Amino acid sequence: MVTTTVSKAATRTPSGPKANKPSHKAPKTSRALKVPMTSPGSPAAKGGTDVSYLEYFYQAPMRQIEMIRRGIPALTVKRIAGDLRIEQDTLLRALNLSVATLNRKVAQAKNLPADESERIAGIARLVGQVEAMVKESGDPEGFNAAEWLSRWLREPLPALGGQMPIKLLDTMAGQALVSQALSRIQSGAYA
Repeated sequence: MVTTTVSKAATRTPSGPKANKPSHKAPKTSRALKVPMTSPGSPAAKGGTDVSYLEYFYQAPMRQIEMIRRGIPALTVKRIAGDLRIEQDTLLRALNLSVATLNRKVAQAKNLPADESERIAGIARLVGQVEAMVKESGDPEGFNAAEWLSRWLREPLPALGGQMPIKLLDTMAGQALVSQALSRIQSGAYA
């Protein structure tokens, strides 16, 4: 089982007037991995098409929904697989995506449909969640959240009934369970 240690400061419950306000603003990060979430030619792409995983994790849900509905570029899947240092076929099987369809859409520079984009966006959020956890613990320098997540996804977890988290990534409900397991690690609960 892979675990990470989180400092006490990162697990404190905030108090005061801002305690119950959700923060959708991404902290600045210098070495964040960037992933394209819109097609280069789309109107939304003006000003840059890359979003860091951390920025995506903190992004407002309505903005995420807009990106998903527009469709994420097929090439993004290959980029995420590379960041995760995971075989493309392994990632595609985990997300219930077709290799042939993906390769065709990459060759045509097309976006994925909303249902497939949502699963890809879920992976981006999970990487961002790990980046946020490590940043909050106080020492993100040199830590590769995507690589760590890739290893962790392939470890059986008691909190998931002994299943590997990667086996749950094909549905949003499964991705939510994986996110909850990551949150338990941060809070110090056994995952």
